[in-house]
Amino acid sequence: MQLENSPTNPCIGCGPANPMGLHLAFEATKDGARASFVAEPRWQGFPGRMHSAVLYMALLETMNWSLYAQTRRMGLPARTSALEMTRRVAVGDTVVLEGHVVRVDEAARTAHAEARATTLQGEPVGRLKRDYALVDEATFLARMGYDALPEGYEGLFR
Repeated sequence: MQLENSPTNPCIGCGPANPMGLHLAFEATKDGARASFVAEPRWQGFPGRMHSAVLYMALLETMNWSLYAQTRRMGLPARTSALEMTRRVAVGDTVVLEGHVVRVDEAARTAHAEARATTLQGEPVGRLKRDYALVDEATFLARMGYDALPEGYEGLFR
């Protein structure tokens, strides 16, 4: 099932409205979310290889969307692991992203998610882990410095 995303979303990872973005389109899985993308020449670091920061960003998005797919909530990042990278991605390669929510602790208002990236053939590329604080709307607004919720964020905080 494709997860809904606003066509006006400006996010560099998943936003359809960002001309420089990855345009990741996620689908829900049993315990998270998945997407794929092709490494474009404009994202190079080493010649002919995608910059590791692009992979990092894609894995972050995968965990965020995995949390949303499982809980219909948004969390604020509390801690993110270092990128465990096992292989550089060649420009033109398809990267498959899979994330899952390991646990949600409603009493502690925390969650933990993990994501991995592979080639289309299943060869491991990288992994990332993230802890989230599950905050209410007022805490989100205060921490983000917003006066009001951005469009499309209604109902994501309890």
